[in-house]
Amino acid sequence: MRVFPVAACGATAAILTIGLITASAALAEPGNYAGLPVDPNIITDSTAYIAAEPTLNPDGQPGVEAVFTHRDSSRRITDTILVLSDPAAASAALEGATPVVVTTIPGGGSEPAPVGAGGTIVTGASPDGTQSVTVVRFTEGGTAAVIEFSGAPSDPVPSDLAVEYAQKQAAAIRDAGAV
Repeated sequence: MRVFPVAACGATAAILTIGLITASAALAEPGNYAGLPVDPNIITDSTAYIAAEPTLNPDGQPGVEAVFTHRDSSRRITDTILVLSDPAAASAALEGATPVVVTTIPGGGSEPAPVGAGGTIVTGASPDGTQSVTVVRFTEGGTAAVIEFSGAPSDPVPSDLAVEYAQKQAAAIRDAGAV
């Protein structure tokens, strides 16, 4: 299974790796999903975030991972989207990782989020306490998405902004027909 690059606290890695092992999901055919991640600058109405080259079909799994870093390096958004065979596989991938998310983010508790199917949001600190971490997870059709926001420990991303970004990501997935 794919072990994603460790973001602020590794929540993204834990979520999708454990979830996919639990789901034993069949994957969709690989494609070019580079245009799927949403540019966070459209949410913040700025040019503050700089995109790294997206990782396509990481470890042979159809999908994409994009990392956006704030120009002053104070914040980072890691947007990971896996395109699985069907909605059940996508749901199983995220549901299998729910306990991991809560224990990986100290002080975090999973709450429902109005995004996609089964949307949740967790906010807390990185295990070493050096960063704030917010993770939004959801499925949209046959895709499983995990978006991790990291920043200064005293300055977590506002929940409404995280959810707005996730909603735009869900819409982009639908619009691209990646479901």
